[in-house]
Amino acid sequence: MSERSELPRRLPSLRGGDSRRGPKPAERSEALARRDNSEALARRDNSAVLRARGLRKEFGRGDVLVRAVDEVDLEVAPAETVAIMGPSGCGKSTLLHLLGGLERPTGGELLLAGSRLDKLGERGLARLRRTAVGFVFQAFHLIDELTARENVELPALLAGRSPRDARRRALELLERVGLADRATFLPAALSGGQRQRVAVARALSNDPLLVLADEPTGNLDSAATLDVLRLFDSLRIAGQTLVIVTHDSRIAATADRLISMRDGAFIDETRLTGGTRGNSGTHGDLGALAGLEG
Repeated sequence: MSERSELPRRLPSLRGGDSRRGPKPAERSEALARRDNSEALARRDNSAVLRARGLRKEFGRGDVLVRAVDEVDLEVAPAETVAIMGPSGCGKSTLLHLLGGLERPTGGELLLAGSRLDKLGERGLARLRRTAVGFVFQAFHLIDELTARENVELPALLAGRSPRDARRRALELLERVGLADRATFLPAALSGGQRQRVAVARALSNDPLLVLADEPTGNLDSAATLDVLRLFDSLRIAGQTLVIVTHDSRIAATADRLISMRDGAFIDETRLTGGTRGNSGTHGDLGALAGLEG
């Protein structure tokens, strides 16, 4: 039996449900309650969604010791977009992995929604990643055997949402990133830019408290980049918090705050007047600011 034919037996919930019907009122109320609870947790610890104090990540020891993240202090407020820029190898991606609980720090404190990530066990970290954090990886990390829609559905199903609600959310997000007509395509049948857009949609599947994006538009053309920025902006207006690692100054210019990083440490921070936080009529401004329109 082929790998593809095994999917209905291995992942029955991905095949079930009726995408034409919306979620039950009780399901929608439960999702809203989870969102409200996450926001309430974020208001603890002086309203910071994310807070790092003296965060360090070291590899090796002695003469070959490498401090990839060196005493980083960071606070991110609700609905804020923070962009981190720096050359390759400066520790940006390692920092992002620490912030999302994918790696454990060597030292320092890290709090997300009032919880100490550096003190959580593996089960606690996994639960937090499922419900509170969305990731966009530079290398996509899609599951090859699942369609675009199924890849986007998967985080919601793992978090306990009904198949119907997960499918509705997946189709909505794929439409918003311009891939509604590719919902049934496998990753191998998608271009690199299309795969990255699926990855962005997947990161947003659970309405996460925090989205961590590593070069989220690095493989997109200008039109698709603007679409994704608009999606991020609409989520920020609704209370989404974003931390974006990028080499592209056009993308960084759309943030509320820009942090420069070198050799594992923050060396400069700028509050950007071009940030669009809290302004619902910013679509044209976003494109102009990022150099994508006009």
